[in-house]
Amino acid sequence: MTATKTSVLAIALSALCVANVRCQSRGQDLPLGFRSLAGVTLNRDSASTIRATLGNTREQRVGTGHDIDTRWCYVFTNGSSRSLLELLSDASDMGTPGQELNVIRLRAVAPSEDREGCAALHGSAELSTPGGLRLGLASSKIEQLLGRPTRRAADSLIYNFDAKEFLRPDSPQYETWNTTEYRESCFDAGPPYANVEATLIVLLRDDRAIEIRIERYDQSVC
Repeated sequence: MTATKTSVLAIALSALCVANVRCQSRGQDLPLGFRSLAGVTLNRDSASTIRATLGNTREQRVGTGHDIDTRWCYVFTNGSSRSLLELLSDASDMGTPGQELNVIRLRAVAPSEDREGCAALHGSAELSTPGGLRLGLASSKIEQLLGRPTRRAADSLIYNFDAKEFLRPDSPQYETWNTTEYRESCFDAGPPYANVEATLIVLLRDDRAIEIRIERYDQSVC
């Protein structure tokens, strides 16, 4: 088989993988129903779309060294709620171009210094994931939604996810990594993929959720 035919066949097989959900992701990834909250979605939204959806708010740099993020925050002011929504993008030297959303953190109560400068969140914002995860749920209900946690402590449920997601053949990343050398050295001679890591942590008080933190990073290739 010629090199041209081999390349065409590889691209065709990769396209089939993209069309086939079971082929697209190996391992266990964070379910789609738990990647969105308040109208924004991990790894899909970024600085501009966050503001377009939730309104303008200040942008901060938080953390130090290799652990630094860009932060946007909103306070929920409907009734007696003091919930704080924080959105973070990895701003380290290995961060995602375009300030892609990597972390969603929702707290039932937060100190005044964490709420300072945060914009008011629209009363219509949905503080629940499409999968039904929200503040106030009992731990038994959370396990019904997400299954058995990776780890469980007296005050938290922790879920870890690790998967491989095939790159789309029409993406710039695919063009970069779809070479014979990279396929052999990085992808077991198969189509290029990204290593996806995600964590979902629910903090509990009196067995009910008082804080939800969801994070997902999908930019690690090879």
